[in-house]
Parts: sequence; C-alpha cells; structure tokens
Amino acid sequence: MKRQYEEALKHLNNHGVIAFKTDTVMGLGVNGLDNIAVKNLFDIKGRSYDKPLYLLAYSIEQIYDYVYGVTEEALSLMEKHFPGALAIILRSQKKLYTKPNEKGETLGVRIPNYPDLLDFLAFIKLPILNTSANISNSPPLLTKESVIQTFDDKVLYIEFEHDIEMLELPSTIVDLTSGKPTIIRKGAVEI
Repeated sequence: MKRQYEEALKHLNNHGVIAFKTDTVMGLGVNGLDNIAVKNLFDIKGRSYDKPLYLLAYSIEQIYDYVYGVTEEALSLMEKHFPGALAIILRSQKKLYTKPNEKGETLGVRIPNYPDLLDFLAFIKLPILNTSANISNSPPLLTKESVIQTFDDKVLYIEFEHDIEMLELPSTIVDLTSGKPTIIRKGAVEI
C-alpha cells in the first residue's frame, strides 16, 4: 500500500486528480493548495465554477489548520458526527482553492468514516479537496469500474487494503457560518 500511496502523492503534486472509495460514494480529490489541480478536477467533471469543493480531512486538528471561528455548536457536531457522512461549512483561512482561481470565504470540512482512507490522508499530509466521482448533474458513481470507465486516464484510482460497504448517499451538508445551522443538502446523516 505504501508504494501506491507514494505514487498517489507524486500524482497529486503534479496537478493530478485521484479517485477513491469513501464511506458515502466514490470520490475525486486534488491537492487544495494547487489551483491547476482544482481547475483540472472541475473540468473533468464538468462542474460549475460556482460550486466549491470541500476538505476531506483525517483529523479535527487538520481542519483547524484551514478554518477559524469554530463555535461550540460546530465543535459539538464534529465530535458527534466525525468521522461520518456530515460536511460542515465554516469560515475559511483562505489557504485552499475551493474553486478555480478562488480561495473561498468558507470551507466545507468532513472526516470520512473509513479507516483506510483516513490512513491514506494522514500519509500524504496534503489538504485533499473532494467531490463525488461523477459527471456533474449525474448520479454519484458507486463502483471502481464505473469510475474508471467514466474518467479513464484522467484520474489515478487509489485502491485500499480493506473494503467497506458505502452508504450510497452523499454526505449531509450543514452551514454554520452565520451562527445558526442551515442544512444545505440532506444526505446520509440526520441533523
């Protein structure tokens, strides 16, 4: 696995897009510090430039490197639902390109409930910005084969040692930037 993780790190550092299984649906990811990689991800998905990516983190400590103003309510939701299928939108430190050519005012953050994916994220130590693996406005892809068939050589697929059953639903997204929680998307977690 370590050799594959090193290959993925090299790919990410060369503006590459990776694909992988998550606890919810298949995912695509890039190095959030790399504007070219972020643009590449938007372009291969056909994603609208006004829809930001979110940080797939391996720990709450990593999240604190990229956001500020975490409220008690936000921390309570993180402690209750991380790792899990909840993404929380917080105020951004503006270090990451959440859209092509733009370091957003806000940043969605999530810690997936998949130990192998968390190990991979901790190994590469990059802030991986994530979205579901699919062509925009199409259903999320649910198999390795469908990801490879859809994206071919435009992505590097990362295989993990242990398989898990996905929820097959995207994560729930909650915006906590205004002080009052606002559900942006209902997904796998009930809030």
